[in-house]
Amino acid sequence: MIEQTWDIRQIRNGKIIWEMKDHPNMIVNEGEKALVDTFYRANSATYFAAAYFYVGLYKGSMTEGTVLVTIPGEPTGYGYARTAIERSNIGWPTIEFHENDWRVVSKTVTITAAGGSIGPVSGAFLCTSLNNTGTLIGAVAMSVSRTIPTGDKIEFTVKAKQK
Repeated sequence: MIEQTWDIRQIRNGKIIWEMKDHPNMIVNEGEKALVDTFYRANSATYFAAAYFYVGLYKGSMTEGTVLVTIPGEPTGYGYARTAIERSNIGWPTIEFHENDWRVVSKTVTITAAGGSIGPVSGAFLCTSLNNTGTLIGAVAMSVSRTIPTGDKIEFTVKAKQK
């Protein structure tokens, strides 16, 4: 079983004003299929042809049946864009033995609100494309909805481990 957790921080004027650490991620059905089809059947080109994953934000609720084209309430404008994480030891610079399981930890990616507020948003997701042609891997609900006003940053770190 793959377990993903997220660290998410909202930063204002260089100070953390809200933080959520090691919050569990839901691997959606589409993501589960991609993982087993890739590992056991060598079909990585079907799901992971690109050299990047992307982190995005949403507002609403996700279920295991959510797919990339049905992401609820993804923001637009004001500095928001899905943010790339390279599928490499640069994008996932840490591989470690953690609590008797192997895990990888992504680099920290940042979205900065510019010219207006992003949100409110209620969670984040990991997918394989900048548009809706890829695969949704998983999503994490924030403990509270957040609005990211101009100048604030939201940072993400994704951790995945085999359990």
